[in-house]
Amino acid sequence: MLRILFAGAVLAGIPSACATGAAPVGVIGGDPLSRLHVHEKDLRTASERDAIRFVGKSRYLNHSRAVVTHTIDDSTRFVPASIDAMDRHGIKATIFVSTERGPISELWPRLRQAVANGHEIGSHSRTHRCQWPGAADFCKDAYSESEIGGSRDDILRNAGQPYVWSWCYPCGLCAGFDFIQDRIRRAGYLVARNYPREAEDGHLVPNVQTWDSNPYNAGYTQVAQRKGGIAKSGRTDVVELNAKFDEVHRQGGIYNLMSHPQWLDLGPEGFYEQHLAHIGGRADVWYVPMGPLYGYHTVSERTEVRPLAPAGAKARFAVYNDLDPRIYNMSLTLEFAAPGVKRVFAGRERLLGRKAGPTDRWNEQYFRRDGDTLYVTVQPNTILEFR
Repeated sequence: MLRILFAGAVLAGIPSACATGAAPVGVIGGDPLSRLHVHEKDLRTASERDAIRFVGKSRYLNHSRAVVTHTIDDSTRFVPASIDAMDRHGIKATIFVSTERGPISELWPRLRQAVANGHEIGSHSRTHRCQWPGAADFCKDAYSESEIGGSRDDILRNAGQPYVWSWCYPCGLCAGFDFIQDRIRRAGYLVARNYPREAEDGHLVPNVQTWDSNPYNAGYTQVAQRKGGIAKSGRTDVVELNAKFDEVHRQGGIYNLMSHPQWLDLGPEGFYEQHLAHIGGRADVWYVPMGPLYGYHTVSERTEVRPLAPAGAKARFAVYNDLDPRIYNMSLTLEFAAPGVKRVFAGRERLLGRKAGPTDRWNEQYFRRDGDTLYVTVQPNTILEFR
């Protein structure tokens, strides 16, 4: 029987599972190799003379150069138009909703369509409680099981999504408290996005260009939105917005864009869609919501690739980890030196070849050839076979 181990249940008070090397949410007990019916005698030692060699794991899916991830906040009537704009330019987002606020009942049909199109629905609590400056007593009361776990369950019940990976702190409050981060981790979330120092405009350009070292107080690169809330200003200059993306793209980083749909100029002439047009549709970019992006990082860190006896194939490899696939249904890209290989199988499934182009899903399986190199994108806990 598989046993899910939530990190917060055994590591209370530790601020960051990833930063400390502690087990993340969703680790399962037992031997992952035995679940593949692989025994020690089936393993072999890799050699430089092997015709097909495992080279390593790609930093991003499909060996993309850079990543674009987007988040939008709040249950407002402007959410569908924002999703429509993203879809026109191939941008994938985490859509953070408060499940007992605003016109949420009217939003669920569009949100289900978004999930089917590769977006993620994340939790922004049930009632979006805010009380500045977010003192510990307020946070203790506001971050109840109803707000954290109840909103998660509302999404599972209404959005057609198999899991809820992401949390967003309402008004950016309480993100710095270890005990609040622990509650969110205990509820099974993989990442919690902040909204720092809104009153001093600290939220405008946090300038995070990779995975945050603390996924439960995770930052982003910049906002694209008008002045709103208690902020002093917004960030709407298209030249400035585009320049920040270009900087991240040149460096091969993660461009993490944040917006509130109610503070956007929607339409093709507005700053928001002009910026989406600039960052969208690039063949060397992986477009992915924030939760699956952080899930990919965990999958990459915990997945092993071991050569097996070929058993009649050109080569075989066990690809495995100790993560619950119901939570981590993310694919991983592996690089192989594989001249002459024409067919690749994951388990009994033959993988299809993929041409160059934007990468816009996180759980598909395929391979892409670049000369004698094969980039194999596969869900772990399988046997790869090359023929």
